[in-house]
Amino acid sequence: RDIYLVGGAVRDLLLNLPFDDVDLAVNGNAIELAQKLAQAAGGELKTHPIFNTATLKMEQWNIDIAMLRAESYARPGALPAVTPGTLAADLFRRDFTINAMAVRLNKNGYGELVDLYGGKEDLAKGIIRVLHEQSFTDDATRIWRAIRYEQRLEFHIEPATRRLLKRNLAMLETISGDRIRHEIEAV
Repeated sequence: RDIYLVGGAVRDLLLNLPFDDVDLAVNGNAIELAQKLAQAAGGELKTHPIFNTATLKMEQWNIDIAMLRAESYARPGALPAVTPGTLAADLFRRDFTINAMAVRLNKNGYGELVDLYGGKEDLAKGIIRVLHEQSFTDDATRIWRAIRYEQRLEFHIEPATRRLLKRNLAMLETISGDRIRHEIEAV
């Protein structure tokens, strides 16, 4: 089965920043893999069958394990419906190019960076860029994340993404209070 390190951990590795949250994407049953990891390494395991994801909390690490997937949104602010997908689809569903990279963890190609959407170049330029025009409509919490990354990483939101962010500010009203609180607490 194909396994990838994805998301913020890849970004932080490339920026030489510390991290304690690890996201793994697997081609197959993520919960089954998480259970095997928990048996081998210990830790507290929490599964989310509706999304075929699991979280393994260990002493110093939080490891989220998810199947490679595609997402669709029934309406703005709704949680996504997920279906099994390809690595390209999984990376495309992410919030920003700088979080849409993967590192292969399989024996064949181990350590290879997969950057289909220009994330490494945007990291080098210090740019926050969405992957598609509907990004903030699909999940308006990304507005908070864009601002958080801009401040924390000392990056800037590129002009087209800034226009989309401003256009979709009203979409924040579609997000539950719990999800907004979670984004604010992440600062």
